[in-house]
This record gives sequence, structure tokens and C-alpha cells, in this order.
Amino acid sequence: MIVDSHAHIFPPLGGPSGFASKRGHTRYLQHQMAGHHMPTQRTADNTITSRQKLIEGDGTTLKDLTDVDFHGGGFGRLTWSVDGANYHKQYLPPTLTQLSAPPELMVAQMNYIGVDRAVLQTGHLYGRLNRYISNAVKQSPDRFWGLAMIDEWLADQPGQLRTLERAIGELGLHGLWFQTGNLAMHERNEAFDDPVFHPFWDHVREMRIPVYMNVTPAAPGPDPYLAELAAFGRWLERYGDLPVLYPHGLALSRFMTDGRIEIPEEAWAPLENSNIIVELLIPIFQGAIWEYPYSEAQPILHEYFQRLGPDRLAWGSDMPNVERHCTYLQSLDYLRNHCDFISADDMEKICGGNVTRLFTA
Repeated sequence: MIVDSHAHIFPPLGGPSGFASKRGHTRYLQHQMAGHHMPTQRTADNTITSRQKLIEGDGTTLKDLTDVDFHGGGFGRLTWSVDGANYHKQYLPPTLTQLSAPPELMVAQMNYIGVDRAVLQTGHLYGRLNRYISNAVKQSPDRFWGLAMIDEWLADQPGQLRTLERAIGELGLHGLWFQTGNLAMHERNEAFDDPVFHPFWDHVREMRIPVYMNVTPAAPGPDPYLAELAAFGRWLERYGDLPVLYPHGLALSRFMTDGRIEIPEEAWAPLENSNIIVELLIPIFQGAIWEYPYSEAQPILHEYFQRLGPDRLAWGSDMPNVERHCTYLQSLDYLRNHCDFISADDMEKICGGNVTRLFTA
């Protein structure tokens, strides 16, 4: 069985998407676009420009956002206006004309290339989607596993436990999505491993659900990322028994200099925990600078395989976003057809078996 560990469904990104207001939602998109690797383009002529004015200061918190009339622009674009001129980033493929990806679209894509199941990941930039994802899971229970979202920066408050319990117990979702950088984005000074959050994590342990731990600091550069990975390592000292999937894999762009990627040893250290499954997700990030079949990734994929082994890796696509760089089939075949050092049996684990085990054990 082929399982995509990383797929998305969402209503139009320019709308409220479960938030109380449109702006309540789009501020997360604006913050994401401020640091996103896709280039800023002037809409009038599509020229690439360094001008964006989406954020001020160090850009860590939502308070740093500027007032630029940020909104959805159609055809995969997120758009804003500065001094009468319109700018955009091509965050989604242009085929998503309404900036939406309904569950029926994901099922059709899966049927087309032969993917049996997918994990529906989430996040505030897509909206408050627990109920939206729940409806998709109930509509296609044999095709989707769905992740629940909380307000991470409020994880020390009882209301977030109730949100998670409802999402799992009543809405029928299967695991927790947790994005660590959202704490700093909302001006929390504590790291996510701080004792103030232990009651939340203790309860997650009791629930015996998988955790998709997206270790992504709000600040750019390698040093904040390494600091967040260190917090992840400390968290694992207490919660290493939890089943964890590390989405995206290591953030390769944070370790790239002059086209060369050198991953420091301290970045690998937290991933050595035997309960962690790490996603292999090359095209969504490196596809902007490398061409299919991403031969430059072969040494990195080989190192993943040598260090972690076939039981602790999982294929993910990041559909539909990945189609701004390659097709859905190519997002699978660069791995399945071009890694001669991985046997057919081991590839079956990476392309489905390990994620199936995560959600059915």
C-alpha cells in the first residue's frame, strides 16, 4: 500500500477558513510569505523584485506584520499592495484557481497516480480546519488519516486539551499536528519543552496518538533552527516514548551555502530517537533550484537511509503545493525509481508501511 504522509486539503486561502475573520486567517499567510523561498513578483509585469514590505523588525512575531492589504489573488497567488502597486508570491500551483483544495481533488489525484491513503496535515496558515478535515475523513475513511490542530502557544491552558480531546474523540481525527515556531510567533518566551507545557504533553502521552512535530522556528537562519532542534532533543528526553513523525525532514535550505548543503552533526542528533519517523520531502523545497529527478539530493537521501534505516523514513509529497515544482507522480518517483541503494522491500516501508504502522499500531 502506498501512503502519502503529507497532503493538504483546504477551503479558499483568501477567506476566513474557520477563523472569526478573514484577517484572522490571512495574517498567518502573510507571516509565512515574508520568509517563504518563492520570489516576490510585481503583478503588473511578473518581474522579480526584492521589495515586499510584509514584515518589520526581526519578523518573528505577528505584531511585526505591516498593513499591506494582504489577500488571496487567485491562480495560486497570494497578493498584497504597496504604494498603489500589487505584488504576489506563487505559493500554490496556478491550477488552484480559487486557492482551494477540496478533499475530492486530493482523492482524484491519489487515484490518478495510485496512492492508497494520505495523511491530511494542517496548520494555521491553512485555517482552523479540525472540522473541515474531520468531514473529509468521515467521507473517505479508507483514504485519509487526519491530524488535529490546537493553538500551540496556549498549550499550557486547559482549553487546548479540550480542543484536542474533541478533535480525536468526537471529530474522529487520528493525531496531533504541532508547530513549534508558533510559540515565539505569539510572543511566548518559553520553548515547547518548558515544564509549563508538561501537563499538556503528559495528556497527549495518555491519549496514545501520533504527534507530527513540525520543528520550525519563526526566525530565519541556521542558528534559530538548531536551537529549536536542541529543544526537540530535550523534549525527547522526557517524551521519547511518544510516536512522532518529523514532517519535511531537516530544513536543508538553512544549511545551504553557495549551493552546497552541509548538515551539522547536532542537527541529526534528535532524529536518532528510535520512535521518530522522518519524512523525505525533497521537491517542495529544493525543487525551486534543482530539476527532477533531483540528483543533487542522492547523497542526502543516502545519508538519511544510512543513519535512520528503512523503518524510520516516510515518503511525503506536500500536495497540492508541490505541483508548483513538479507533478504529484514525480514527487513520488524521484524517490521510488531513482534510489538504487534502497531495496524494493525497504522502499515499500518508506512509501507506505511505516506510516500505516504509525496510525494502526
